[in-house]
Amino acid sequence: MSASVQGVGTRWAPHELQGLEASYPHISDAFTGFMSPYNPTPGTGATGYLAVPPNNYPFYSEQEKYKPILQADGGQLSEWEPMYQPSPEQAEEDRRLAYESGVPHGYVPPGDKYAGLPTMSILVSSDLHTEEEYGKKQASGKHTGGPFMIDVSPKMRIEDLRKVIWREGGILPGLQKLSYAGKNLEDSQRTLQHYGIEYWHRKFPEWHLKIRRY
Repeated sequence: MSASVQGVGTRWAPHELQGLEASYPHISDAFTGFMSPYNPTPGTGATGYLAVPPNNYPFYSEQEKYKPILQADGGQLSEWEPMYQPSPEQAEEDRRLAYESGVPHGYVPPGDKYAGLPTMSILVSSDLHTEEEYGKKQASGKHTGGPFMIDVSPKMRIEDLRKVIWREGGILPGLQKLSYAGKNLEDSQRTLQHYGIEYWHRKFPEWHLKIRRY
């Protein structure tokens, strides 16, 4: 039996490798050049905690553009509103007001979160149910009749939207895989504005929220 022969790996001298590095100066800023508060990780197609594309379209208002919070390690939170970081003077003032009113700073009574804000009426339909299984609440106490209208604030978060749909149409939040105009509303912390519902509802009020089967 012949002895096995082991090959010797090729070795390159430093001078042989010079000039072989890829150099594309015309695209050197292909990623960093497009980085912005609305798209802190260009090239990934995602913003925020969930993989939702950036929405900083020029025709959206600043309230409609989603601006994720980027942590020092590059991670992104599901919460997009800046955290409470007051100056010492502001913190003292907030404590004083809370003491005088008897209400903790930042407390919002249940049901009052969107009180006084403009609303829009939008139709809700479900591909997951028959018309006998959901809809407006009847005198019998049963939800039935199929598609129904809801009045909601464009600033409402998807998490709270699901609660409204549950109250008005009888569909449990855990069953609500929502979509609008073909876009899945998977991030429960984004608002209807962030998903473009306010903008497109003004143009196409007949478009409706859909509860998907899958």
